[in-house]
Parts: sequence; structure tokens; C-alpha cells
Amino acid sequence: MTGKKTSGTRQRECLHCGMSHNLSLPEIHDRNLHVLCIKCDSDLFMQTDGSTLSIDIAHHRETVKEAIQKFQNALNKAWQETYAAQLRLVVGGGQIRDAVLAELFFLKSKGVVREYSEENRGAVLVKIR
Repeated sequence: MTGKKTSGTRQRECLHCGMSHNLSLPEIHDRNLHVLCIKCDSDLFMQTDGSTLSIDIAHHRETVKEAIQKFQNALNKAWQETYAAQLRLVVGGGQIRDAVLAELFFLKSKGVVREYSEENRGAVLVKIR
């Protein structure tokens, strides 16, 4: 993906055929709306390069509320702007971790995230594609 922004849309390239598309980017909560490549019919937002996007949401004096907002922003960014297969959240070992795990339980039950697991006490892996 080139990431060029053009009047409310962003360019996304199909990883299967290379066709470039100008799209309004859906949020991850709208993941059931399939956006297909006009050339090869591949789902553009289910394509992955296998990478992991990492973000620390707990070590800059964030409150729980701020950390959850950072998490939600990171989740949407990973969905809209990358081809990452998963998101690695550095959550620490306290209240932020507990709140993120509760939020992930809810998001998984709604089908927004595919899976999640604790990498260790301070980090969580979230499979989005």
C-alpha cells in the first residue's frame, strides 16, 4: 500500500494482482463488509504480508481510558493502513492489561478480532487477518 491520501480516500494495492484502488477505508468494526479487488476479486482487507505491528499503550503514563483509546486507534490503523496479520500490544502487567483483555474478549465475541493471546505478562498478540 502506498498510503497516499486523496480527498477522503486512501490508495490500497491488491497483494495478489497489484491493482491499485482508491478507497474509503472501513473501520475494523465493519470487517464483514468485503471490499473486493475489481481485477481479481480478492478481499483487499483480508490480504496480509504476515507482519506484526507493535505498539506500546502502557508506558507513557497513560490512564486506562487513554490506553484503551490508543488500542482502538492502533487496531483501526493496523486494519486500514497496513497488511499486518496481527497487532502486538505492549500493555504492562496491571490495570491496562486487564482492561485490554476484557475489551479483546468482547471484540472477539463480536467477530471484530479473530484471536488474541498473551505473548507474556506484558504483551498481547491480536490476530486481525
